[in-house]
Amino acid sequence: MKLYNDYNYGSYLLYRGIPVFIDSRADLYSKEFNEGCKIFDDYMDISNLSVYFEDKFEDYGITHIMSYANSKLTMIISRDDNYKELYRDKYFVLYERLNANEAE
Repeated sequence: MKLYNDYNYGSYLLYRGIPVFIDSRADLYSKEFNEGCKIFDDYMDISNLSVYFEDKFEDYGITHIMSYANSKLTMIISRDDNYKELYRDKYFVLYERLNANEAE
């Protein structure tokens, strides 16, 4: 599983032993402190919907998405047939990206 997650709870997921896309140690994910790394910029672009998220998910090999239930990304993904909702509560939603393994 390659998980895309929101910034604020990445540290908790790491604590639980789950590899994350990003966590609150922003310096690890920015090109200013980690040459060539642009995960933080990509996270901001995806979460703000300023890029097509599917292209970025393809670039990173993302298979699952965990996002806030009320996020912009969740609003879009919830209407996309390429994403299967695996879990939802009043705070979070977990999706499986169905075409994630087609490129392999």
